[in-house]
Amino acid sequence: MTVKEESLKLTPRQREGRAINAVAELLRRTLSVPHIHLEPPASLLRADVLAVDRGGAGDLHAVEIDLFEEKRMLGPVARRLEIIRSAHRQLMSMSAHFRYLAVSVENFEMLHGELSNLGLYAEDGIGRLGIVTMAEKGAASPVAAISLAPERFRMDPAKLKAIETRLLAKSRPDIEVAI
Repeated sequence: MTVKEESLKLTPRQREGRAINAVAELLRRTLSVPHIHLEPPASLLRADVLAVDRGGAGDLHAVEIDLFEEKRMLGPVARRLEIIRSAHRQLMSMSAHFRYLAVSVENFEMLHGELSNLGLYAEDGIGRLGIVTMAEKGAASPVAAISLAPERFRMDPAKLKAIETRLLAKSRPDIEVAI
C-alpha cells in the first residue's frame, strides 16, 4: 500500500512536542545514566525537559524549548527583544545544574547574539547557558544538537532538596536507562 505524503502542517504544540522528544533523545545519548522527565510539574521547575544524570553526582539538566514562532517574532524590535529577555530571565532562574535553551537552527544566530548581549553567564561567574539547536526536516523526526555547551551553575541546596524529594523520589521518569 502506498501512502501519498502530504505537506506536514503541525500546530505549535505538535512542533513543541516533537522538539521535546528530540531533546530527550539528545540527553539520553549524551548523559551517562539519564532519568528523563518530560514536562515536569511547573510548581517545582518550569522546564520542558528535565534530565537527571544518575551516572555521577545526580546533576540536573533542564531544557526550555522555545521555537520562537515567526508570528511572535514579527513586529517591532522592542517586542522581539522583550520575548528574548523573558526567556533569558526564566532560564537564569531555573533550579538546575545545567541549563539549556533549545531553539530552531534558523533562529540560532539571532538569538545567540541577543542572549550573548543579555549574558550567557551567571552573575556570580559560575555557570553558562547552553544552546541546543533544533533542525526540523518535514515529516522526518527533528534532530537536536548542542551548539553551545553549558557550564555548571551553582544551585541552592534547599531547591535541590525540594526537587529531589517532591519530584524525583515520588515520580518515575518518562525515560530511564537501566544499568
